Amino acid sequence: MFNFKQSALHLAVGSTLLSGLAFNVNAAEEGVEAVERIEVTGSRIKRSDLEAATPVTVITADDMKQQGFDSVADVLRNTSFNTLGSYREQSGSSFGGTALVNLRGLGEDRTAVLINGRRVPGNAFTGTSAVDINTIPMSAVESIQILTDSASAVYGADAIGGVINIIMKKDFDGTIVEYNSDMPSQEGGDRESFKITTGSSNDKSSVLFSFEYSKKDHIADKDRSYTGLNITSSGTPRDGVDVSGANGGGNSGFDMDFTKGFTVGECKESFYLPVLDPFGVPGTGCGYIFSDVSYNTMDMERFSTFVDARRQLSDDHEIYFESRISKVESSGRFAPAIGGFGVAADAPINPVGEEFLLYHRFVAHGPRNDTSDAVEIDAVLGFNGAFSGTDIEYDLSFRKYKYDANSRGENYVLKSNIEALVKSGAYNYIDPLSQEPGHLAAIAQSNATVSRDLANDTSSFLFALNGGTGIELGFGAADILWSAGIEYSEEEYQDIYDAFREAQNVLGSAGNSASGDRKRKALFGELLVPVLDGWDINMAVRYDDYNDFGSEVSPSISTSFVATEWLKLRASYGQGFKAPNLTNLYAKPQQSFEGVVDTTRCRAQGIADKDCPSGQQETYNAGNKDLKAETSESYNVGIILEPVDNFLITADYYSVELENVVTQLEFRDVFELEQQNNLPAGVVVNRGPTVDGVPGSITRCIAKSYPDCGLINPSANLATRKVEGLDFKVQYLLETSIGDFRPDLQWSHIKTYEEEIAGVLFEQPGKQGYPANRANFNFLYEAGNFKVNYAYQWIDETESDTGGKFEAWDIHSINMIYTAIDGLDLTFGVRNLTDEDPSIDTVGGWQAEQASVSRALYSLDGRVYTLGIKYSF
Repeated sequence: MFNFKQSALHLAVGSTLLSGLAFNVNAAEEGVEAVERIEVTGSRIKRSDLEAATPVTVITADDMKQQGFDSVADVLRNTSFNTLGSYREQSGSSFGGTALVNLRGLGEDRTAVLINGRRVPGNAFTGTSAVDINTIPMSAVESIQILTDSASAVYGADAIGGVINIIMKKDFDGTIVEYNSDMPSQEGGDRESFKITTGSSNDKSSVLFSFEYSKKDHIADKDRSYTGLNITSSGTPRDGVDVSGANGGGNSGFDMDFTKGFTVGECKESFYLPVLDPFGVPGTGCGYIFSDVSYNTMDMERFSTFVDARRQLSDDHEIYFESRISKVESSGRFAPAIGGFGVAADAPINPVGEEFLLYHRFVAHGPRNDTSDAVEIDAVLGFNGAFSGTDIEYDLSFRKYKYDANSRGENYVLKSNIEALVKSGAYNYIDPLSQEPGHLAAIAQSNATVSRDLANDTSSFLFALNGGTGIELGFGAADILWSAGIEYSEEEYQDIYDAFREAQNVLGSAGNSASGDRKRKALFGELLVPVLDGWDINMAVRYDDYNDFGSEVSPSISTSFVATEWLKLRASYGQGFKAPNLTNLYAKPQQSFEGVVDTTRCRAQGIADKDCPSGQQETYNAGNKDLKAETSESYNVGIILEPVDNFLITADYYSVELENVVTQLEFRDVFELEQQNNLPAGVVVNRGPTVDGVPGSITRCIAKSYPDCGLINPSANLATRKVEGLDFKVQYLLETSIGDFRPDLQWSHIKTYEEEIAGVLFEQPGKQGYPANRANFNFLYEAGNFKVNYAYQWIDETESDTGGKFEAWDIHSINMIYTAIDGLDLTFGVRNLTDEDPSIDTVGGWQAEQASVSRALYSLDGRVYTLGIKYSF
């Protein structure tokens, strides 16, 4: 990076402070007619011109309703800018019932989410700066503004990928009552919601209150053909190759070196499944059909409120109060716990007569049921107005944000207890459904209930000024405008697991505690310089100081030029940064069992990638107190065309480069780097002995303990990343005597997505989880009291890690709104008309690693019929 920071800091901060002293008193004294200025996302400077030098897409509440969306989460994850998909509610996940958004595919925690221009703190379940958009009530949203350009110079850390600014309703008179229902044609996923918004306003004050309730049912794995049991071979299936919806962890035994597998007991086919090569180890095994029991998505119930109250203190000053309160309850289900432990040669129950490792499904303990409750309280008290006799406006606000959650899991297994009960012969792993009193007592003694307590407590302060300088450069240019301000925040975060899991003494569950605190101070300034009539230059700079890792300066410069009435050009350049997430800094080692394709071992045996089994392997991740901040450099070049009235074309080419990227390697990259003897420091693949040149299987932490077993994959500043692409939009309005026609096309193309790790370059576009293209098309027809919207969504084809592919995916939807009488709207729609399933790996099917890709990009709901009633009075 060239030395832009120091000069930009002096220029922008110095100029804004000077301009604050050189405000235009004459304009106020001479009674010049005031022009209302508003703030546009991407700049803190209020202006009368809505067109800025950075690309902003606005989705209004009417747009959302016409397209049939019923939640903020659905709106955002269905935009083409959510390029690589994002996390959605998933049964059994440590993220609970959160929903996230991921602009540019740079990461959910690199997308800043604002409400009314103020940044929302991160979610305690993720332990990052990523915001749970499920908690934002749709009924109170006026519009959503999406800035698809890096904006650290304006909003600070976490805005590298872009900004989502959710504008809430205010100054509202009347009452709106609304009911909506989603009815999938397949089992599961039914949803209903009820909303009420009421408000009143006069010349001096306004108040708005919104309440929203929504409920969505789970989708069980057995409710969908692709997530249920699927066997592709005519004989006994190979674990992770010929079968999905089941794995080798039913009653499978292994020698102590984990080089040979065998079946333990009878392997009753009423709930077990015989398999070959359990977990990729040669031999036979007794698997379990987990998809007969588990949920894919969770049950969700949400209550949320929003309040906006304002009062004029005088002609120039206003006090305001904004508050959100949200309660989200979720529940999911996993199959019974699976665990591994050693069986001694002289154990009372030992069918092989020698010491061995057993992987056993605890079917008699019952399915693991997880529930979580989360309460979010977000309150802002502020003052805004203008200093008398000047055109300087101010905004002073105080925010208090609290997020408290707890989760509870039933029917887990205490490792130390079950090992002792197996050793004594009290627990009968050969016949886990035995009704013998001693065996039933052993189940009760080893059954565990786990818990987790989470909290995020954030206090913040923001003071911003806006004004003019009274300086005009001539040639028809307008006044030079400025903004400056300060920001301060304190954050405390904790994610505390129960003592059993902290001691890694629970089978069937993973996770470990993390906690930390942070203080941040910031100073920012911005100048808007109209060089000529139609040519503006915007300069911004921000200084952030963190108590836990240091300070950073983030400058930017952007420009827009009106070449003709139908042609406008824009460009921007900026430098940014991202502070390490608290969980990345302070998390303790966490055990997990992830779906892994061990290409290192397969290739050594001459097994093609497409035939390499996907199996659950024991993995560990942990925090790293030595993390450094990520830094970024970005630019955007755009063109805006309006060749005829009501016909708009925009195209923007962007580039973002990140250094010191905090990440965990994808498992496929771990094995590629392992084969090159180039694993980064801290990343370890613990294996059994190499036999005939074939590396041993990844060891399990049964006979050994962390860090001498499993696959260790901690967070670290491992990578550099470069993303380049093109966003293209076309909008048109055709007004005719028979109605109005509004076609709208959005297309996002990723040209480059490069990651360099340990000197090895990975080109991602077109590979698993990295579609190079994504497009949305909407066509709205409006005539009198009738509106109908057709929507088409398309996601490009990608390769899969198994040698197959995720085929191109598209769906068609239609939504109709009829105003029956004044104030009464009736809505009917069909989402995914042709009942398309998610795109899944054509070779690997719905295995764990590939399934995470499908969940992020595609809905599992299938065809959904929607009904809505809305009454305004």
